[in-house]
Amino acid sequence: MASISSLGIGSGLDTETMLAQIKAGEQTRLSPYTALQTSYKSKVSSWGQISAALSALQKPTKSLTNDAFNTLKVSNNTAFTATATSDARADTHSVTVEKLATAHKIRTDAENSQDTQLGESTSGNSRTVTITQTVKQEDGTDKQVTMEVDLKDDETSLRQIAKAINREGGDVSASVQRTDNGYQLVLSSKTTGKDGEMTVSVSGDTKLDGVLNSNAMTQVSAAEDAKLTVDGSTYTRSSNNISDILDGITLSLTAVSELGKPAEQLTLTQDTSAIKTTVQDFVKAYNALMTLTTNASKYVPYDASSISDDQTATTNAENGALMGDSTLRGMISEVRSSVNGMYGESDSDYSALADLGIKIDAATGQMTLDEKKLDEAIADNPNDVASMFTGKGEDVPGLANTLNDIITKYVGDTDTKTDGIIKTSTKTLTEQSEQMQKQIDKTQRLIDASVERYRVQFQNLDTTMSKLNSMSSQLSAILTSLG
Repeated sequence: MASISSLGIGSGLDTETMLAQIKAGEQTRLSPYTALQTSYKSKVSSWGQISAALSALQKPTKSLTNDAFNTLKVSNNTAFTATATSDARADTHSVTVEKLATAHKIRTDAENSQDTQLGESTSGNSRTVTITQTVKQEDGTDKQVTMEVDLKDDETSLRQIAKAINREGGDVSASVQRTDNGYQLVLSSKTTGKDGEMTVSVSGDTKLDGVLNSNAMTQVSAAEDAKLTVDGSTYTRSSNNISDILDGITLSLTAVSELGKPAEQLTLTQDTSAIKTTVQDFVKAYNALMTLTTNASKYVPYDASSISDDQTATTNAENGALMGDSTLRGMISEVRSSVNGMYGESDSDYSALADLGIKIDAATGQMTLDEKKLDEAIADNPNDVASMFTGKGEDVPGLANTLNDIITKYVGDTDTKTDGIIKTSTKTLTEQSEQMQKQIDKTQRLIDASVERYRVQFQNLDTTMSKLNSMSSQLSAILTSLG
């Protein structure tokens, strides 16, 4: 007899629906595990957002420990430009550019073709082009730097020589230029000044040496050092970009100063606008962090008015993912305590954020900035404002230093490869989520096995009932024939 392929056909009972209801009931066994796993994942996600917000706050916080108060406006000058780092200080310097550094450049005589082989046959042996430059060391001594380029018999055309030199990737570049008289090979030092001066020779090929030897080549531009006078002292440098004369300042020489004109004045003044911009960024980043932590720790009571006597009130789904989390509470407490503290000199007019026009809502922690009051504080005494954020050594900590230490404690430090508290917490939560997944998979297998047993039992019922019905029909037919 054929097996029953659809439940209920043999028995006449709706066992298909019964099996679906049993399966649905069995699936509820997963609910505690999936709820926990969802909770763990939500916490990991929430901590990830908070960690990102802390890192965003750390950027202006670090700037308030130094850079914001050391940003300088640099004057516009004719013979040079200047850039300043945080090591520079507000000051005025007299600068005259007497000579620009130039790179050494030499060329061969013109040839009719760039593809004609200019060397002699060496029966398969190669010749070597040697380019030597003399570089001055830090101790004042000269050091010769040599680049050697081997050429085969079929590699002595101008085009092939240039290609071979460039392939070496050294401090000399080569190009073939077409002139009215023909093609010439041009060698250019990548280093300006005397340090880049080149000498060229060829060994193993007298004919090619007559073309490429320094004595046979023509100088296009000489290797000249830059020469300038700063605050009355004369300096000679091989480069037009000079950063070793004035602390924190790089001078980029662009032209020779006009004769007979007074020396140009390089003026560096404190850029107070950088302080205001950084404080604005600080307030914005801090408020974003407070918004995230408020949502993450939010508690919403469960509305029990709509549940019946036999139901139990459960956790409100609108609660924050980290509601009641002790680590989050501790972090919020430390951050808010730091920004509400007093810093800098005890007799200073600027020792708290409120003195700069920053008010903090006691309930939400959100900051509001009075930009007019901030402008007045910066204009009045930028040094005291700086001291409030940066402090005065280890004994008098600043707000920015204190807050930065707190942020580092929670997000870690990539420079020292130190993990923060948040990474440790999320690692534990991720492991718990993975453990729940294992339990879910295990329980699902048990559910599937249980449902399969019921399916087999219903199928057996169908088969048995089908046989009984068949026997009943046969018996009825026999009785009918006897009557």
